[in-house]
Amino acid sequence: MIALFSEKNTPNNLNSVRGYEVIDHVKSQVESNCPGIVSCADILAVAARDASVAVGGSTWTVKLGRRDSATSGLSQASNNLHNLRDSLGRLISLFGSKGLSTRYMVALSGSHTIGQARCVTFQDRIYYNGTNIDASFASTRRCCCPSNNGDGDDNLAALDLVTP
Repeated sequence: MIALFSEKNTPNNLNSVRGYEVIDHVKSQVESNCPGIVSCADILAVAARDASVAVGGSTWTVKLGRRDSATSGLSQASNNLHNLRDSLGRLISLFGSKGLSTRYMVALSGSHTIGQARCVTFQDRIYYNGTNIDASFASTRRCCCPSNNGDGDDNLAALDLVTP
């Protein structure tokens, strides 16, 4: 398996996204049984569907046949991923530049609200952005995430009030 410096190594994902080792393990096992057949992209698509089902969400048939990139660049991935602190207007613009509608943006963003995140990734939104967040939700997040920068940055808090 070729190691590429790509999306998982961008500053936005570094020390934030977890679980790569699970995907890497699955890919390794699949490669030992049928080399060069199943892509990481397909494994991620199936894992995303299974994660949705595991937390009581919907299921769907995953169309297989995606191909992994043979080349990659850290700057290309960084330029194509949004920043954690981008405004709604900026997100709509970025998704639109890729041919994706606001509706798709909401669906894709919503799929990233399952589980937990480090407080540092949303601290500014729960303390300093009172007009764009439900006050009750912000209050529940504040109990786990102190406002002092550096103090509690690595604490984990649920991204929603329903899923584990």
